[in-house]
Amino acid sequence: MDDEFDFERTLASLTTEQLCDLIDHLIQNDPDVRHLTLEWYKKMLERSDSSLLREKSHHLDDELLMEYWSYASSIISEFNEYGGGDEEEEDTACEWLYKISDLIEEGNISHEGKIAFMEEAFVEYDKYNSGYEDRLAEIFFELCETDEQWQYLVRKLKRCPSDWRNKLVMDILRDHLHDDDAYLELRLNKLEYGNDYWELASFYTQRGNVDKAVETAETGLLEGKGRLTELYVFLFDHFAKMGDISDAERIVHKALKSKHDEKIMLDKLFRHYQSQGNYQKAKDALLKSFTYASRSEEYKEYQKIKTYLKNDDWSEVEPGLFSSLRDRNMLAYLQICMDKNMKEEVISNLLAMPKAPDRWAHFNDFDKLALELKTEFPKEVIEYYWQKAYCNVPGGTRKTYRVAEGYLEIVRDIYVVILQDRSAWEKRFTSLKVEFKNRPAFLDEVSEL
Repeated sequence: MDDEFDFERTLASLTTEQLCDLIDHLIQNDPDVRHLTLEWYKKMLERSDSSLLREKSHHLDDELLMEYWSYASSIISEFNEYGGGDEEEEDTACEWLYKISDLIEEGNISHEGKIAFMEEAFVEYDKYNSGYEDRLAEIFFELCETDEQWQYLVRKLKRCPSDWRNKLVMDILRDHLHDDDAYLELRLNKLEYGNDYWELASFYTQRGNVDKAVETAETGLLEGKGRLTELYVFLFDHFAKMGDISDAERIVHKALKSKHDEKIMLDKLFRHYQSQGNYQKAKDALLKSFTYASRSEEYKEYQKIKTYLKNDDWSEVEPGLFSSLRDRNMLAYLQICMDKNMKEEVISNLLAMPKAPDRWAHFNDFDKLALELKTEFPKEVIEYYWQKAYCNVPGGTRKTYRVAEGYLEIVRDIYVVILQDRSAWEKRFTSLKVEFKNRPAFLDEVSEL
């Protein structure tokens, strides 16, 4: 009909002045319109006139930077007030901060724009209660390029001193401003943790002063608190490279005595002796390293020893290793039993294990071992998984019922595919459903079995 309102034709008929009035109206009523308009204008310039884009890019990206920050800061300010906030709002703020990072990466923000942004962002950063401090620090580092900008950032960080801010300042002095004297003045006044000494040792190494680095690392082992791994590794590698095996061994013995990084250092000692062809000392280091292995490493370490040792030596030490695992690491013990083809031992131990509800994950390494035995020991594996399923039903929830359903599916498949006895499965499964007939949620979860 001719009398119908044509929205697109009406827009096309507007004069430039009217369009400007329309945009002003939209901005007044919807703040999103401003940044969307700026983004549209930027894309338009990129498509149409590269010379015009170069002329206007700094001012345009400066505007976008502050627009994005206005959205992020409104949330960060609220989080600063309450010490956190809604997860959805947290994600939204992160999205705006990522847009800021993307804008910085394009490289079109002016010096004045960077300083103006940091001036405003530090208002929220200095409150240090929002949880966004690390992310904001990353953005500050992304922004800075010139000495003037790095120096400005140093001044802002120094206004509210803290251990973390001092570290950031030292990083800037060392890596960006290359002011070694200023860095050392701060660093030497803050040597408490092992990582403090490691950073100083690394600095001396980078400057070619290896002797000073070694001296610093040695002091760090004596006086540093907390993690010392990097210091031990650095000193061992240094002495080994210099051919000073006596000092390298000293560092390992120090680690053992102080109960720091014992396995890491024994492994390094093993690899060193191995590279030198010193079989006896390599064997000793390897066997000692095994005593410090974590439970998750023991099976792998057992295999490592088996691969390295000569047959006679392996025959001598293997029974002790195997026996010790039986008492302290059942999983590693059973994995080795599988390697030895001791499958009856594996299945008997699996069946003897106490079963408990799996409220977090329902398929662990013991379950995988059982699954490997389903063809040779189908009835035993059925009992193993049936017990695993059953214990997840009484007092259960939807989550544990789903766990039970996963185990029952394996039981069904063994009955039907391997034993080819569907009737036995149906009889047993029916009895289970009758037993738990008052648990409709359970029946619902297993309804498709």
